[in-house]
Amino acid sequence: MTTSCALLADRAPGWFETKRTSVIELVGVARVPSTPWSGEGVELKITGNGTVRVGESVPGTKLPSRCPERHIQGDRTFCLGLRRPTIGTTEAADAWWEQLRQYLRCQAVAARTRVWPPAHALDHGDAGRHHERALALAEEAGIAEEYAAAWLGEPSWITNPRLRIVDKKGEPINGRAVCPRGCRRRASRNAPILRRNCPKRSELAALVHAEKRRRAALDDYWQIVLHDGTRCCRTMLSCPLRDHEDRATEENAVK
Repeated sequence: MTTSCALLADRAPGWFETKRTSVIELVGVARVPSTPWSGEGVELKITGNGTVRVGESVPGTKLPSRCPERHIQGDRTFCLGLRRPTIGTTEAADAWWEQLRQYLRCQAVAARTRVWPPAHALDHGDAGRHHERALALAEEAGIAEEYAAAWLGEPSWITNPRLRIVDKKGEPINGRAVCPRGCRRRASRNAPILRRNCPKRSELAALVHAEKRRRAALDDYWQIVLHDGTRCCRTMLSCPLRDHEDRATEENAVK
């Protein structure tokens, strides 16, 4: 039976030069066009069977050895997505290589701009599941751009706890209150629509609940990272790790 690494080696694209391969390991150099590594390349090690992991052969050589904001995990492997696909067919192998190519292009953007492309990432840890659900709900409700702004931190009814749109279980509440989006009837003197009369009430409530859970899970994730000794690599414009370290430095300077 062909192993995942053997299948990936057989389906390797032109921008990947295989150096050595075994039953559960594939090592080679990635030279993705339009990246800083299109010439010299980035040496990568792919390991596993069924599902595989990938990272630099020597972490920290061309990319940070660990950076949540650049989706390099605590085990020094790349986070290519919310789920690791099973590499058991040529189609799955081809899709995986394309996923890696897109990831390295995002790394190139991050290296140049110090910002990860926001349209090419889900949140870290368990927050990613809630982020994925919130994106799907926002798309279904036709408010994808409105949700994107809320996700970036702009003031929004989606994240305003004072509106009390859902209970602790995520069920819609306060049905007699007006629609949080400010929707109004076209007739009846342009009167505001009550929440209970909103045709999208369930979807909007589910979105608010998913976003609430996303933020809580993301806070939990950063608390774990802050306490596991991870240091900021200082390659990104914004990073909770750097903010924490800078505050600690300022506090120590005052003492």
